[in-house]
Amino acid sequence: MNCVDYLAALLAGIEGLRPRLSAISEVADQVAGRLAADGRLLLASARPDFTSEGFIRSGGLMLAEEWTPETVPSPDDVVILGWSGAPPDQELELLRELRASGALIVGIGPASWAGADEQLGADLFLERAIPLPEVVTAPFGGEGYPLISLQNLVVLWTFTGEIVAALTRTGRMPAMYQSVLVAGARDRNARFVGSRFHQTHQVPAIPPGQVGGDYLDAIGGILRALIEEEVGAINRVGVVCAQVLNDGGVIHAGMISHFPVYQHGAPGDPLYMRRLARLDGESPSVAELERELKRGDLFFFLGYYRRPTQAYQVARRAGAQIVEVITGDGLDGSPQPDYVIRPKWPFGDSVTRVPGYDVEILPSSGIVQTAIYWAVVAAVWQALAERASSSRIL
Repeated sequence: MNCVDYLAALLAGIEGLRPRLSAISEVADQVAGRLAADGRLLLASARPDFTSEGFIRSGGLMLAEEWTPETVPSPDDVVILGWSGAPPDQELELLRELRASGALIVGIGPASWAGADEQLGADLFLERAIPLPEVVTAPFGGEGYPLISLQNLVVLWTFTGEIVAALTRTGRMPAMYQSVLVAGARDRNARFVGSRFHQTHQVPAIPPGQVGGDYLDAIGGILRALIEEEVGAINRVGVVCAQVLNDGGVIHAGMISHFPVYQHGAPGDPLYMRRLARLDGESPSVAELERELKRGDLFFFLGYYRRPTQAYQVARRAGAQIVEVITGDGLDGSPQPDYVIRPKWPFGDSVTRVPGYDVEILPSSGIVQTAIYWAVVAAVWQALAERASSSRIL
């Protein structure tokens, strides 16, 4: 197995969603009807990963709310419930609790999740849309989470796009976030935060399947670019990481953004890396790095756009190698990283144009960052297996 198999499986899952677009659009129409009648849209999951991706997110809906145990949905509301790889009893307990509220439940996750006796009011169970061959899941101990969880995010954002389109067919355009990295975005977002819909807009009625299909095109194109252009870099990083581990070093991972921070220790993670404290902005804690990094270690920076130059300076002084995964132009100054994986998502993160709207919508970074994390894990697993095989032969 190599990282290409993993990335190709993700891409196959994206392509497998195209025949489901009409079904996704039909559910989006139901959701849009409730939102237009002042119902709330809540995001829920047993673990925080799925919810974190859709809540206060570049390219996401400003009207989306995070479900908490204190939240009391009403029968007028909609809850998007995402499978998160938690123990099955926890997943089903949350499902039953939400069903008792009377809200419309849209479940995103594997078909086996709901169980034979559990039926949702409206559901999307898409396990069959992504292949889970043993060769792909082997680096993750047979776990499907590294694939299913990302398929769920693709569904979430495709579905979000279709909700937007369905609302435009009622004459409404929901307020959407813009990435705060874009100049003026903070002021722009502040003008609309708290507004469910724009009072005036120039967005026409969008037909079913158009926004969701454009998103699938965009996210599929990014994964193809990773396969065609970055596999060599990912495999090199896997070999270097395996060497660090064999030599007794530690891989320290700085991980940014919504979804990726929850991947360390998720189902299927062999814990090759030690995660640093959650990032403040786009840089890890310099004090933590000074305390933790030692000669022979490796600093794996799974970032967003900017290079954390102070963190790299600490790594250089400590004698640690640096792996960089950011979408910036690499001109943020010295020191330079030892190894670079380019994640291919665009500046501003969102990838889908809505005719007549001021910003693009539906983000790509969380999916691509996480795909790179698991691809690197697979590459490390492969490199360690090859080293073990060589040792036995010798």
